[in-house]
Amino acid sequence: MTSHIDTSKLDEPILDDRDPVYADYAYVVDGKVILSDWHAITVREFKIRINAKEIRRCDTYGRSEQFFGRAA
Repeated sequence: MTSHIDTSKLDEPILDDRDPVYADYAYVVDGKVILSDWHAITVREFKIRINAKEIRRCDTYGRSEQFFGRAA
């Protein structure tokens, strides 16, 4: 089953380079959802370490609601 996620309806702002990054937290990195292994670093450091251009907060509730038709 393939489900399209309408990202325009999600609350996923671009994070500022000075924002903190936490381990085991989901982020949208260059359009893909990933789980961070890093903790207590800044978004800027995170981008350098994983060679990313853009980091967004991941709206896991909104993505679940769209994928499953309800919040999981």
